[in-house]
Amino acid sequence: MGEIVIGILLILLSAIIYFNSGDFPQVNETHLDPGSYPKLIALLLALLAAALVIKQSILLVKMKTSSFDGGFRAFAAKQWKEYKLIVFILAALGLYIVFMDVIGFIITSILFMIAAGLIIGPRHKKQVIIISVISLIVTLGMYVFFENVLYIRFPDGLLL
Repeated sequence: MGEIVIGILLILLSAIIYFNSGDFPQVNETHLDPGSYPKLIALLLALLAAALVIKQSILLVKMKTSSFDGGFRAFAAKQWKEYKLIVFILAALGLYIVFMDVIGFIITSILFMIAAGLIIGPRHKKQVIIISVISLIVTLGMYVFFENVLYIRFPDGLLL
């Protein structure tokens, strides 16, 4: 059931991307405009999401059992058990986006990677140290590469 909802959301996302990609300014007169590639990717995403929805709908019909056999509480408990990691990661991602402009890219990215690693992985002392070191190296490496090689600025925020 969750895959059907995700598929529908991906179809909506691809429609938004497709219709908003025509607003890019034209650099020169060619057959392909700057929005051609995003439109192609949006179409592929929509097709794959539609295939997911159709496949999962067929599987749901074949099962012929109701998800609410044990009542709504049992259904909600089963769904929470299955999707709680996704909810926690999405909450962490939302906080990451909100605090990016306030705290800055470096600190927010390090904290997000550590939080995601702790949510998904084991919480042993050695693993926490490894997750922290990796998040520090990846974040600083990305920052240096994008700032100094590609000249792309990241949000600075109040701290860094």
